[in-house]
Amino acid sequence: MVVLAVVITIWQHSTHSGGRPSGPERAAKALVDPLQSLLVGTGRVLRNVGTAAVQGGALARENQELREQVQQLTADKTMMFENYLEIRRIRQKLGFEQPNAPAGIRAEVVGRSPGSRRRIQIRAGGGRPLEVGNPVCTAAGLVGRVVRAYGDRGDVVLLLDAEHAVAAVVQPCGDEGIIYAAPEAQRGEQMLLLSKLTRRSKVRVGDVVLSSGLGEVYPRKIPIGKVERVEASPVGGGAVVAYVRPFVDFNRLDYVIVIRRAY
Repeated sequence: MVVLAVVITIWQHSTHSGGRPSGPERAAKALVDPLQSLLVGTGRVLRNVGTAAVQGGALARENQELREQVQQLTADKTMMFENYLEIRRIRQKLGFEQPNAPAGIRAEVVGRSPGSRRRIQIRAGGGRPLEVGNPVCTAAGLVGRVVRAYGDRGDVVLLLDAEHAVAAVVQPCGDEGIIYAAPEAQRGEQMLLLSKLTRRSKVRVGDVVLSSGLGEVYPRKIPIGKVERVEASPVGGGAVVAYVRPFVDFNRLDYVIVIRRAY
């Protein structure tokens, strides 16, 4: 055994001096390498299986949560659309929204007159040019009309301007008159006044006021507002006036519709 150990030692030193492993080392490496590869591969497989087992459950829960969220959003969207249709039906019955309202182009409110709510500046979508006289409204009702146009931009005079008037008709009684800004509008309140009503007027609180189309300044049947109170006219003669709350909130104008087609 001693002789064999000496021989192996001399063999290793001689092969190492030549820069190559000895025979015993090559034999040992040939026996150990397959076992080492097997153990490393098995370890990787076990690690991957463990990771998949841990993460797989979390991914499954996340996917289930996402599916539930999609189902909830779909249900919410359907409900919102149904509510939208119902609101439109109610508005049409009340006269707030006409089923055949004039078509128009969307425009963004880009400015307001300093210190006043009487005028706004708008920019039409798609760069489409505006024209002086174009009526302007929202889904709620009449806003005013374009009084100055420069390309796709324009200045709009609002119903609250004391010098702005609109020919109007009251539903359901059919009485006609002129709508303009009430004195309260000068103090910041959004209120309109319907005048030129005779003593035989049947206007009542809650009636809806629409544009009549007389004078061909505005199309017919654009909603303007609802009657809040009826009083005797200050000019006397048995005439009456009606105070009208506009449907449009002039403090919250972001987008409007500019009516372009012939009417």
